[in-house]
Amino acid sequence: MRYRVLRRIILGWILLIIVVALFGEVSVAASDAGRTAADFLSIGIGAKAAGMGGAYTAISDGASASYWNPAGLADVEGGEVVLGHFSWFQDITLEHGAVAYQISDRTALAASVTYLNYGQINGYDVNGMTTDEITAYDLCGALSVGMSAGHNLSIGLSGKFISQKLDDLNASAFAVDLGLKYQIDRLTLAAVVANVGSDMSFDGVKERLPTTARFGIAVYPFFESFVTSLEFEKKAYGGAVVRNGFEVNFGDQYFLRTGYSYFPDQQDRSFGSGISMGAGVQFAWGEIHYAFTPKEQYTPETLHRLSLVLRFNQR
Repeated sequence: MRYRVLRRIILGWILLIIVVALFGEVSVAASDAGRTAADFLSIGIGAKAAGMGGAYTAISDGASASYWNPAGLADVEGGEVVLGHFSWFQDITLEHGAVAYQISDRTALAASVTYLNYGQINGYDVNGMTTDEITAYDLCGALSVGMSAGHNLSIGLSGKFISQKLDDLNASAFAVDLGLKYQIDRLTLAAVVANVGSDMSFDGVKERLPTTARFGIAVYPFFESFVTSLEFEKKAYGGAVVRNGFEVNFGDQYFLRTGYSYFPDQQDRSFGSGISMGAGVQFAWGEIHYAFTPKEQYTPETLHRLSLVLRFNQR
């Protein structure tokens, strides 16, 4: 029995790698297929996921699943709150908060907010003279539901309101995420289609949302305290990403993580680019997680992420 399960895992992994290779070649040619608005929606949420290189679609559970895969909300027990923060390059900061609550044995609801603040931006008039500072931010609010559909399958749906502001210009849109998650023994398969929605219009110029499809697989190959995940992400109007993550826990209390993100169409890759590391500790009341990224896709600066998980009404 174990041999059959292991064989299925290996065959599934090989199949996923083949699919990644085939679509990765296509994505290189299509990497400039179009422009999108609200690209902050593609920034990964949470230090736990970041420590595993963002290979989190098949692993996500708890309140953070409202971002990664709403189907993972079906695993929520009681209630949970997740708070995340990190400082990006210059004065840009990203804040994220989510709360999830189990309403029945098979269903959980969640509400989440993501806020990207661009910091202080100087304004200039037509003569190049400095004026007042410009206000600029991105905001996304979401309501999510995840439920068990039976036979180890769970499904999830998120509805989003997206808003962007740059000085006196505003744009907004609505979008949805749809997620699936299938678990059998030590294997989890997952798929998500994210940010499917209306265009955003800035001063009469319409731009599409960063619609994305993600396929992930997570395996506990040796024992339950070690998990590895592989994920393929393809943007509808851009390139692809291949992510791989690892996590090991000690006594189900202390966690170490590492991951790697590979961008097939990125021409100026350098050593260390895409690598991430992280750690976490679990208490009776919740968890604390930290992630460190030496280099990031959009900036050479190092990134430090922190996340706090609070649990309540646990059974």
